Amino acid sequence: MLELWYKQKRTLVDFRRGPLGPFFDGFAAQLQAKRYSPKAGMCLLGKCCLFNGFLIERGITRVRKISSGLVDAFLQEYHAPALAVGSKQSITKHAQWAIQHFLNYLIEIKAFVPPKPKRVIKPYTWLLDSYLCQLQKERERSPRTIDFHRKQLELFLESWGPNARRHRLKSLRAEAVEAFVRSHFRHATAHPESLASVLREFFRYCARKKYTQLDFSGLVPSIRHYQYASLPKGMEDAALERLLKVIPKDTPVGARDYAIIMLLMAYGIRGISAAQLLLDDLDWQHSKIRIRAQKGGKEVVLPLLESVGHALIAYLRQRPKEMPFREVFLAVKAPYQPIRSTVISRIVQDRLKQAGVKTPTSGARTLRYSWAIRALAHGSPIKTIADVLGHRYINTTFIYAKADLNSLREVALPWPEKD
Repeated sequence: MLELWYKQKRTLVDFRRGPLGPFFDGFAAQLQAKRYSPKAGMCLLGKCCLFNGFLIERGITRVRKISSGLVDAFLQEYHAPALAVGSKQSITKHAQWAIQHFLNYLIEIKAFVPPKPKRVIKPYTWLLDSYLCQLQKERERSPRTIDFHRKQLELFLESWGPNARRHRLKSLRAEAVEAFVRSHFRHATAHPESLASVLREFFRYCARKKYTQLDFSGLVPSIRHYQYASLPKGMEDAALERLLKVIPKDTPVGARDYAIIMLLMAYGIRGISAAQLLLDDLDWQHSKIRIRAQKGGKEVVLPLLESVGHALIAYLRQRPKEMPFREVFLAVKAPYQPIRSTVISRIVQDRLKQAGVKTPTSGARTLRYSWAIRALAHGSPIKTIADVLGHRYINTTFIYAKADLNSLREVALPWPEKD
């Protein structure tokens, strides 16, 4: 399959030698199947061929001998001269990405087993492992939530030093724990409310398991939070029109971005809902669209608006054909994976910047707020807005009522005049 990318016999011979030689044809076939462009495919193959030559020079004859140390040595040896004359770090990143892509292919065909990283045992490892296991098995927390707890607690427990050992944890006093907590809050980058929740839950677990003599959760400062204290910030109609005008609809990227923003603008859905929209959710025959439930909300089926339908059709005509994915929105470059909600938000941010629109919040949330505020201003019932937004409880939707200033002015009483 290398012949699809290269024609010269000398080049083909150069590829098919060394420890990686027997696998290049299969890797080239995979790139072809994933519809990599000739430029991108040859860039990947070329960097991996350089790495293969480096392995030959080092006397490596078997794939299983490859290690992260060899990859680092290759990047340093082959790209240090270019970096020394002022080239960008992206040179190294592209080479590293190419090699990792090839190694992933070798792992996929079971030709390479990556060495397991040596686990570093910290004084608090026994405690953190036990707590995270409890979150997974007993509390049934999501992997994302568990990872957040792990990162925050690693930073917190690192400052404890030897005090986190089992035999010393029992002797910890409230004064010492309070000092750790205060110091951590001063330097942590996580949201204070989220961090406080993590620490309180962790301390309750330690007390319940009798790892500590007392329940230190009361030492974590409470973060004052007022319900509906902040107003959602939307966009004016003129700004929304300017946003749509800057998107070129005649390119694959533009057609996709226009369809995404039209979808967010028309229904006020979250970015993750757009990312998880499936081809099966589009009922063309009955002009319906299904929005899947998020955050414990409700699944809703809505009329497929004509403008949204036209935008989706224009994009689907340019969407890569014969892809195994049912998600509507894919990357426009190989391997054409479904895009994530973070990419949706970045698309909105980039287009807002391109249009010169400045908003207090950025990403898909801005368009969601704008839709809810517009719907309320046009007299839509709060229950209808809650249903379209997928809110399970109508109280969640009441925050948008505070942003409907026109309605608030109508019910406001006149200021009494002095006699």
